[in-house]
Amino acid sequence: MADKKTVDKVKALLDGHVYAPLKDAAEKWLAEADEKYDVKEKAGKAWDKLNDAAESFSDASMKFNEKMSEAGEKFTDGAEKFADKAAPVIDELREKAAPKIDELKGKAAPTIDKVTESELVAKLKEGIATVNETIEHFSDPKVREDIGEEAAEQIKAHAEALKAEGKKYCDCPACTKAREILRDLGEDLDDSIPE
Repeated sequence: MADKKTVDKVKALLDGHVYAPLKDAAEKWLAEADEKYDVKEKAGKAWDKLNDAAESFSDASMKFNEKMSEAGEKFTDGAEKFADKAAPVIDELREKAAPKIDELKGKAAPTIDKVTESELVAKLKEGIATVNETIEHFSDPKVREDIGEEAAEQIKAHAEALKAEGKKYCDCPACTKAREILRDLGEDLDDSIPE
């Protein structure tokens, strides 16, 4: 189950450097989430329009009532009877529309299709590096050459410190954000290294 906060986190994750399979899964998941939020928004707008129409009708009825009162008591009585007869019709329309609108809102709730969500969860898990992978990656001579010996050594040393603390996963911003999203989706990775 996801909410607006999770959607925002997934969007923030995509703003950073994300490997292609995770990016594809996250974009697919977001497209479906946006579609469901859009349906919810449209249902809300439909409800707002119904309320606006009821208010407009009520306003028009009051204006009609006022004009009729100017023409005399006889017309006022007729306008009041009309307003009295119209009120239950408006209430009935609202009562009949409310369950359908609630149903649309329920369908549009931020519950994302499990297939798409499962794909996102799998890609998030694949994209989170272990400390061992991080140490290995930043020990690679090519990587050290690309980012600089000092930067590579600092990252490697940090990963080694995490490992010494018994941590299993990298704590860089991308991996941390991916783990937050997993927790929001009801998943998490065990961060302790088995003995």
